[in-house]
Amino acid sequence: MVTYIIRLRFLQLYRESGDVGIFRILLIVVFILPLIILFLVQRIAVHPWPLAVPAAALYVLWLVHTRRKDYNFLLAIMPHPKNVFIAEYFLFTLPVTALLLATALYFHALIFCAFIFLISITAPFQARKIYRTLKLRIIPSGMFEWQGGIRKNLVAIVIFYIFGLFGFYHIGFSALSLLLLTMVFVTFYSEYEPRNILMSEGFRAKRFIAKKLTKHTTCFAILMLPLLFIALIHKDFRIFSAGYFLAALNILIFSILLKYYQYRPLAYSGAHQMLTTMACFISVILPVALLFVLFNVFLAVGASRNLNIYLDDRN
Repeated sequence: MVTYIIRLRFLQLYRESGDVGIFRILLIVVFILPLIILFLVQRIAVHPWPLAVPAAALYVLWLVHTRRKDYNFLLAIMPHPKNVFIAEYFLFTLPVTALLLATALYFHALIFCAFIFLISITAPFQARKIYRTLKLRIIPSGMFEWQGGIRKNLVAIVIFYIFGLFGFYHIGFSALSLLLLTMVFVTFYSEYEPRNILMSEGFRAKRFIAKKLTKHTTCFAILMLPLLFIALIHKDFRIFSAGYFLAALNILIFSILLKYYQYRPLAYSGAHQMLTTMACFISVILPVALLFVLFNVFLAVGASRNLNIYLDDRN
């Protein structure tokens, strides 16, 4: 039974990977993942990495475990569901364990495995209540894209944000974290809300777009400010840090305007994901990123005209 559940889990992981998009999958598998592995192999034995890497892995594992929705299901179909947790968690954390063993950090590996076992035998009770209330109260009302997007991508957001907090150690952490977080947040705008939600605020097209841009970019800027301040510690890269911060805000604006430029009630845009992903890559070259300021002016005019159909002309 445990083997069957593990196989089912991999099948679910494969199916859900389709939501990520082919561009992001290729980026992670071909570019980001090898760089992270290379960096960890070079640094794992250097203080403070022997503690930081396992601690980050355990924190992510704890987030996943406390938010499991299949605990009651597993409890109903098998007498010992904790065996599934143990098998899954040891399997998915095997790269970290192997990394610790390969660098002769045997004591760290033993403690790491002990904590995995303790997490596995802990029942994930009342985790969903905390997730749906306390965590989402920080998000301002009306930002339904963020509410749904954060629920879906919480683990990735936490990983990338913690990654960026190590920017004081190397500027590359801040840059890569900002890029990855921007790529996650722009996906929030790929699905188009129903028309009644669009009309619920009672604003005309131009005011609706202005309010939407102001609220969402302000929240995104506040969220990213700690990463910017950490990056500014590196004096030689302060101009680049500020430039990439502004570029990330501009890409978020691009994503929102593109959504309403293409808006159709209850539709989903694969083109939106492809274009915003390409925009994130292109913005790495700061002079080229300035072109998206011009694109945003064009999209703002087009989005306003498109929303006239659903807002200004409703009377």
